[in-house]
Amino acid sequence: MKIAGLTREYIQVRRNKDEITYGGDQGFFAGALADSPDGRKCRLGCGVTAFGDLLLYLANNGPQYHIKENEEYTNRVLSLEEYKSYYNWVYDFLGGIPPKANRGLSGIRLQGRFNQMAHRQGWKLRARWGISGRRMYGRILEMLHEDLPVILCIPIMLEKRKKDDGIIFYKKDRGQYRKIQRVNAHYITVTGVITEDGGPYLEIASWGKKFYINWQEYETLIHTHFLGTVLGNILYIRRRGKSKERQADGSKDEKI
Repeated sequence: MKIAGLTREYIQVRRNKDEITYGGDQGFFAGALADSPDGRKCRLGCGVTAFGDLLLYLANNGPQYHIKENEEYTNRVLSLEEYKSYYNWVYDFLGGIPPKANRGLSGIRLQGRFNQMAHRQGWKLRARWGISGRRMYGRILEMLHEDLPVILCIPIMLEKRKKDDGIIFYKKDRGQYRKIQRVNAHYITVTGVITEDGGPYLEIASWGKKFYINWQEYETLIHTHFLGTVLGNILYIRRRGKSKERQADGSKDEKI
């Protein structure tokens, strides 16, 4: 049973004649030289994808969240060329990814750029990169109930002996969750929460497709990983003026 989720269609791009994506995909830039700008977008641009899709989903919710860079792309299926053009603007707005970089964007940069945009546009929204692991699940539910996509990071494996560790992505097939692959050092977008079959499961968008991750598996990872709840957390966005209200997990958090 889905207990929380976005109310509108998530971001859609026509990848080819027959396929409509579930969210954006930095893989649209595949084939470029690794150290070229497009190569870095493909290799390390998952945070750009998640951030751009967040702004576009907000714009789909109404003209109060339109920005000049995406207002022509709202509430419709985008062509591949349109999405790549929009992605390029997001990439530049976030400051790009330096040559020779082996990591993508930090959560702190996502926080700063979102707050910059919110201030510029007069949105009554404020973001912070989460630190607490204890409050994360409740905050995910809180944001989804507010119809806000949740950018979540699967932490990088810092120790070489653990480089292949991470979180399992699942596909749902005939009501069963089937393992697809193990992923780390990757931003995804949470679009829903489902409680069934050993869940809860987070419904996520990644690489233009819908997957699921098991929340208990993610929670175990971040609490057993060095700096896990710092590197593996969410871009927590809340509406200003609600700071003293009780959160979805029953706790109070009077500071953003």
